[in-house]
Amino acid sequence: MEFLKYDTRRFFLFGIRFFFGSWLLYAGLSKWIFMGSGTFVGYITTQFDKTWSPHGLNVFLAWLIMIAEPVLALLILSGKKARKVWTLTSMLMFLLTIGQTILMKPDVIANWQFLVLVLLCAALSDPDPPNGEAAK
Repeated sequence: MEFLKYDTRRFFLFGIRFFFGSWLLYAGLSKWIFMGSGTFVGYITTQFDKTWSPHGLNVFLAWLIMIAEPVLALLILSGKKARKVWTLTSMLMFLLTIGQTILMKPDVIANWQFLVLVLLCAALSDPDPPNGEAAK
């Protein structure tokens, strides 16, 4: 229970890393396990082929989502290279947000909240400064 002794920033990042990483891993793996790749790619292309987005791009982005979600989740849970991982995750969340915006879905606000959360984690994941340099 060492995490109970963490300072506020470190405790927040630890908690978000665990909860968001676990949730993103579930979301990513459920596409593979419960839907299957063909069904998910078909769902995405069916939705986005009705818009201005070209079919090839829709297929590529569907595969990107299927691969990026579980990979980023595992990287988040590992805690390694936190700033880079959270930055990549914020790019994924922006992609998902733009997608819902293109589809004119009203629940896009939820993705904006996730985007702000992961961007905050990227900002807070700056390595701890050497002793004495925090005050400068």
